[in-house]
Amino acid sequence: MYLITENNAFAEEVIGKVAEVLGRGHRRAAAANEPGEARAILHVAHEFANELAAARADFDRLRFIGEITEDR
Repeated sequence: MYLITENNAFAEEVIGKVAEVLGRGHRRAAAANEPGEARAILHVAHEFANELAAARADFDRLRFIGEITEDR
C-alpha cells in the first residue's frame, strides 16, 4: 500500500503538492496554446485520482481534479 493512501496530514500534504504541480503544468500548457500537452497532464491527473479513489474512501476526486483545472 502506498503511503499517500493513508489518511493523515503528511499524505494530504503530498496529495496537495501533486495537485499543485499538475495544476501548474496544466495552466502553463494551456497558456502556451498546447492543448495536447494540457490534455496529457489532465490524463495523468485523472489516473492519479483513480488510484487514490480506489485506495481511499475519503478521497474527493472531483475536488482534486478541480484544483488542477482551476485558473489561479
